[in-house]
Parts: sequence; C-alpha cells; structure tokens
Amino acid sequence: MNLRDISIFNNLSDEDLSCIRKNVNIEEKLYKKGEQIFRVGEVASHMYYLIEGSILVYKIDPNGKRFIIKKLNKPSIFGEVYSYLGEPFDFSAEAENDSKVLIINDFKKIFETDVSKEFLQSYIDLLSKKCLQLSRTNQITSQSTLRQKIVKYLILNQENSKVSIDHSREEWADILATTRPSLSRELSNMIDDGLITLSDKSIEIEDIERLKDII
Repeated sequence: MNLRDISIFNNLSDEDLSCIRKNVNIEEKLYKKGEQIFRVGEVASHMYYLIEGSILVYKIDPNGKRFIIKKLNKPSIFGEVYSYLGEPFDFSAEAENDSKVLIINDFKKIFETDVSKEFLQSYIDLLSKKCLQLSRTNQITSQSTLRQKIVKYLILNQENSKVSIDHSREEWADILATTRPSLSRELSNMIDDGLITLSDKSIEIEDIERLKDII
C-alpha cells in the first residue's frame, strides 16, 4: 500500500518515503477472526496499521473479565508507543473479524534516519490525540456507579444529543467494565426515567442537563 495513506506519512516527500523503506521492513499480514496480533507482556518493535477489518484491544482483569480498551474498525495506527520505547504491551490485541494489517518492523529506526520535521510533527499530533482519548476513557471508568459510567460515556461521545453505537452490547459492557445483563438493565432504567431513547445503533439523549447532574 501507499505509505501516504497513513496519517503520519502523508506529508512526506518521495525522498523521505524512499529513505524509510530502505531502513525498515514493511509487510502486510492477514489475521483471521480471533487470531492474536500481540499479547500483554510481549515486547515488539513493530508499529501496526489496520488497513481493513476490526481489531479489539483489551485487558483481562484478575477475575477473568475482559475489559475492552478500544475497538478499531477503521484505518488506525496502534502499538507505536510500545515499539518506540521497547516496552512490553500492557494489553492484548486480536482480530475481531478477518483483518488486514500493515506491519512496520523496527519502527524506531525511522527516527534514526534524516527524517523530516513534517514526520515528527505528525507523530506528535498522533500521540496528543491518543493521550486525549485515553484521558476520556479514564474519565468513564473512574466513575463510581454504572449509571455514571454510562452517562459519562454518552456525554463524551454525543453529537447534537445523539450517540452512535458501533459495537455490540457485550463489547460496550466490556468497555464499561460491567456485564451485558447489568448494562441492559441500567439502560432500561434510564429509558424509564426519561433520560434516553434507544434504537438499534444509536442513543438519543432526551435532556443532557439532567444527565450532567448525575455526574
């Protein structure tokens, strides 16, 4: 694939891209549904880029409960911080569906070349956006009650009082660190309380000020 399709490379010159290709090994790999891309504790030097398919990034708590950190279902970069630092992964990743992934081996070597400032700026922008997303995730999971977690999730992800849901009820429960029955029960209670209305793939917030009062 064309490296310029990846956000951190799209402003680079032909000379920069040629230099990168000479210094790192780049390959495409197809992961079958359920196949592990990496596991918690592994150390890898790779940066990954999801070309097509769907990836679940998750952790397993001491009780065996899976907690989904993020679901990737569109072209996305992942694993770049751990590959740069040479640190073991704090989470695991697996293909939710058959997925095509671009792997840039020895990713850190790019920074040892005469790389342009445009690449460095793009990389900093990527890290900044991911830090913001992590902060928002922490805001959700740090809430005391399940209703507060749901409300925080809705407020952070709403647009014009509507929240699109692009994952299953079970996956959403994993994101909120709860069970599917508990999530369904609380959503029903919130509907009965007139806080939200629920459709197949979206949630409509009836009164956002009432939701804000909950947290």
